Amino acid sequence: MPRIRSFSSFLALVALAPVLHADDSFARMKKDLYFLASDECEGRGLKTEGINKAAAYVAAEFKAAGLKSPFTDSGYYQPFAVKETYLQAGQHKLTLSGPDGKEIDPAWNKGFTVSGLSGKGNVGGGLVFAGYGITSEKYDDYAGLDVKNKIVIVLRQNPRIRAKTDPLFTEEESRKYSPLVTKIKLAVKNGAAGVVFVNDRDMAGKDDPLMPYEYASDEGQGGSVPVVHASREIIDQALAVGGKSLSALEAEIDKTLKPQSFAVDAWSAKLLTAIGVREIPAKNVVGYLEGAGPLANETVVIGAHYDHLGRGEKGTKDLGSTAIHYGADDNASGTTALLELARRYAARKDRTGRRIVFVAFSGEEKGLFGSLHYCEKPPFPLKDTVAMLNMDMVGRVRPDDKTKKDRLVIGGVGTAKEFEKLVDDLNGKFDFQIGKDKSGTGPSDHTSFYLSKVPVYFFFSGEHAEYHTPKDRPETINFAGIAKVADFVDQLATTIATAKDRPEYVKGMDSTMAGRPTGPKLGLMPRYDGGGDGMEISGIMPGGAAEAAGLKKGDKITAIAGKPVKNVQDYMAAMSGLKRGEDVEITIDRDGKAMKVTAAPK
Repeated sequence: MPRIRSFSSFLALVALAPVLHADDSFARMKKDLYFLASDECEGRGLKTEGINKAAAYVAAEFKAAGLKSPFTDSGYYQPFAVKETYLQAGQHKLTLSGPDGKEIDPAWNKGFTVSGLSGKGNVGGGLVFAGYGITSEKYDDYAGLDVKNKIVIVLRQNPRIRAKTDPLFTEEESRKYSPLVTKIKLAVKNGAAGVVFVNDRDMAGKDDPLMPYEYASDEGQGGSVPVVHASREIIDQALAVGGKSLSALEAEIDKTLKPQSFAVDAWSAKLLTAIGVREIPAKNVVGYLEGAGPLANETVVIGAHYDHLGRGEKGTKDLGSTAIHYGADDNASGTTALLELARRYAARKDRTGRRIVFVAFSGEEKGLFGSLHYCEKPPFPLKDTVAMLNMDMVGRVRPDDKTKKDRLVIGGVGTAKEFEKLVDDLNGKFDFQIGKDKSGTGPSDHTSFYLSKVPVYFFFSGEHAEYHTPKDRPETINFAGIAKVADFVDQLATTIATAKDRPEYVKGMDSTMAGRPTGPKLGLMPRYDGGGDGMEISGIMPGGAAEAAGLKKGDKITAIAGKPVKNVQDYMAAMSGLKRGEDVEITIDRDGKAMKVTAAPK
């Protein structure tokens, strides 16, 4: 076969060669997915035996297909460990001691909780109210305040958080100064021995909820000092001796924008937190096919993560559930496509071009740990890795309500100069309705590669109400859709693997992919594809702000708070500037008619 001179010339050839699916191909994919999303695999959580069964299954299929292992002593496995912090068995204490022998000893998980950002320790010291725990050019809670070896009380958020006029901070400044971890670091920098967080009035609401340990736990990164979260009632008992209260102090700060920090006379505090760090063993499953010809020493990686949430690990939308989270779409679907592609490539005789590496990643749900480990210790040099193609949640390919075309989101189209045109040219054959995202980063394993200067693609069929719940089951999967995505990835990867010139990496495409906001939420699922004239709603979450405002599936959001919304990126940018609980005007297009509704993001 003559060497292909360019991407476009190869596409002209592959467009003439439709992919045919034998019955056994569909049978294999169903067998793969139904096993990976079975009771036996227990949701493939890192702490389950089921994930080891899933890994063994993938390794066996790689071997049966004829893939080689790049490792000499671990079969197809690339072992690594995921660190996590946890609350050790034993006492966790917050004790406030005041004048005349007065002592406040709240019950753990009732009057106080241990923060997931806490360090392990047993400390004591004078009690100090440090306001919102902020130091900035505009406002400084620590100015003239001695907190060395003291226990500091710190309010969450920042002053005038709900002010519609004359706020203290811009949204950007608020995101800089308000995070819990930022406040802890500042307290430690000023010499504090421990931190007691307390809800501000906004976060307290009617019930003054306490943050559970999991709320802010930072995998394997326990803090340097004990940190707890106490109820406002507990803290007010100590402040009352001096004739003060949290509400009065907050009101005065909001009124004057001047700190009200002070040492709480005659009061001290003791904190006891038992935090441990443990390692969870994990492993990627890696197989490869040799390249041939002048490009043989370069690599194309095709990947998908195979781990999920087990029986309700961190990330579940069903908090407290111990039911198996099957993860049929997330991401047994991508792993199934990965296995099918491995078989196809292995069956091709006399294949020329770059080496193809197939990776089933673990630890993705915990924070992309498997792909990070691969990039830190790659079996083949990353400098010779020309592209990575990642499939995550490709099992819910659905036709668009209006165009009837199958929808597919493809991220990373801006990470190489050739990538967007390559997708557009190839889609002339497949006729997907593609939602394109230029970004090379997002909540999946391609991020690790892009940040290692490897161009990436990300394939995704869209979120759904069953995402990260026990209802993400095999019977919801569109196997023909997985096959179609696999066909697309097959031809795209083959193009990249055989083209003379490697893709030219483009830096700066590192904005997080939209769809999983961490700030205020309306409780809706955006449409990733389309755009240009608004962001269409693909689903409404029960009990959310969108439902309360009367928004419906199919509505197209065209403006938020007066800011135009043309696509999902505009939507996410507009949402990031909102505040929880504050009414905002939303302009929508419903069946061709412009309407305005008011919603209060949560």
